[in-house]
Order: sequence, then C-alpha cells, then structure tokens
Amino acid sequence: MKHIIGHKNPDTDTTCSAIAYQDFLEKQGVESQAFALGKLNKETEFVLEKFGVEAPEEISELPKDTEIILLDHNEEKQSIDNIQDLDIVEIIDHHKVKIQTDKPISIFVKPLGSSCSIIAEKYFDTHTELSREIAGILLAGVVSDTLFFRSPTTTDVDRELAEKLSGIAGVSDVEEFSLKLFAAKSDLGDISTEDLIRLDYKEFDFGEEKYGIGVMETTNVDFGLNRKDEIVTKLQEIKEKDDFSGVFFVIIDILQEKSYTLCSGDDEIALFTKLFNAEDQDDVLFVDKLVSRKKQIIPVFENM
Repeated sequence: MKHIIGHKNPDTDTTCSAIAYQDFLEKQGVESQAFALGKLNKETEFVLEKFGVEAPEEISELPKDTEIILLDHNEEKQSIDNIQDLDIVEIIDHHKVKIQTDKPISIFVKPLGSSCSIIAEKYFDTHTELSREIAGILLAGVVSDTLFFRSPTTTDVDRELAEKLSGIAGVSDVEEFSLKLFAAKSDLGDISTEDLIRLDYKEFDFGEEKYGIGVMETTNVDFGLNRKDEIVTKLQEIKEKDDFSGVFFVIIDILQEKSYTLCSGDDEIALFTKLFNAEDQDDVLFVDKLVSRKKQIIPVFENM
C-alpha cells in the first residue's frame, strides 16, 4: 500500500491534495492511504466538514521500509520523523526539489500555485471521475494556497482549474467561498503563542545559516500584532533552543496584501529590513505586497 503524506504543520493544500490523491490512485486500482503529520488547522477542518470528507489519520512515524509518497514537500526536515527508514516511491510538489534519493523514483513538480492544482490536473488529464466532495476540497486547496489568486505563485492554470472545480463542487461564488475560508483561517481562538508561530512554520538552511520562518495568513492582523511581545519572546526562545541564526514570524494581511514581520532579535530586524526594504514600525517590519514565503521571501534569503 502507498502511504501519502504531506508536510508537517499541515495546511489546507497539503491535506486536501493528499486526500484527493488517495481517491485518484484508488480509482486507478492502487491501494493507498493519506495521512497528516500534525493537527489540522481550523480552515482545513472547515473545508472537510463543509464537503463531508473524513480527516486523515494523524501520525509521526511509519514502520521501516513503508512505501511513501511525498505531497506538497520534498525536504526531509519538513517531512515524517523517520523518513530515512522509509521507501520514497514518488514526489508530487510545487516547490523546488532539494531531497536526494538512493534510487530513481517518480518525481512530478510543476510551478503551479498549489499541489491541489497538480492533482486536479491529473483528474482532468486522465478523465478520471471527480466527485463533488473531492472537487470541493481541491478547490479549497487552490484558493487557500494562492490566497484567492492574490499570491505571486498564482498562474492562469490555477484560475482555470478553480473555475472547473467550482462547477463540479457546486460553489457558485468562489470569492464568497474564499472569504469563508479566510475567516476560518483567522479564527485562532485561545491558541498558545508557540502553536501560533508553528501553525505554518518551516526551517531553512541558507548556506551555513539556519533560520525558522513562520507565517500567519489572516484577515485580522491585530490578532498577531496585539501579541507582539509574547511572540517576540517565544521567537527568541526558539532561536536559542534550536541554535538558529534567526527566527521570523510574518503576519500576512490576505485582503490588503501587506505583511508585518516580528523577529527574534536586533540582528534579525536589521537583516530583514535590509533584505526587504522594510519599514520599521516599533520593531514591527512592514512591507507592502509581500505575501508569499515561497515566492518572495525564501529566494531573497537564498541570494543574500
């Protein structure tokens, strides 16, 4: 059996693409199962409940030599804990490839706005039956990862796929649907400071420097900004604990397309300000039109 896993800190795209790929493979006669590497966020829970789709089982490890398919990621540090003991047989992603394997495998990487876009294309290209439920969660993944087509990662293909998926899913107003997704994403309740930072958090190696970058995409930036002091304290703790060069927390205003970044120290404030020409608003670094970690933030760090 093929075990399909998305990245740690699962978001809507990684979760829904994994579930949909399980459905796709099973319709090709391939036994498979999707898993989640962490607790689902409220946006994803909203999507699965809306379309009546069961959440995947949450795991952290699998038995040695289990065959796995990596979806929406290909870096070991973002993947299952015991990945070195497992047999990677396929990778499907929309990020650049960094992983190394000890044998030839199937790798399908395409520069689209979401992994759900890639899976949706597989359905349409192979004329595989696509149910209302699966079309709905695929649509949600496309809309979520492209920030309803506001992200610079968005392509015309994503827009075309969303239109086709919305028809099958019975979503007549995709913009209204996106606002409901973002409202669910922004409903963080009494989440702890560390959980808030790690909700969409990834670790990166830039040469010999290691950084952690967390992102909060929201329609209510004050939820994060009002907790500035406790977030900065926790960023400093994570930096020291993990022996990183720095940790950043980027609060993205989805609707206004602006970002506000908190940093783990003065050196990081100076670095981020220099790299992104940020406006320092009392140690909150404001940048207009900065909304994508993958497309706008990571490449700048890689070239610093």
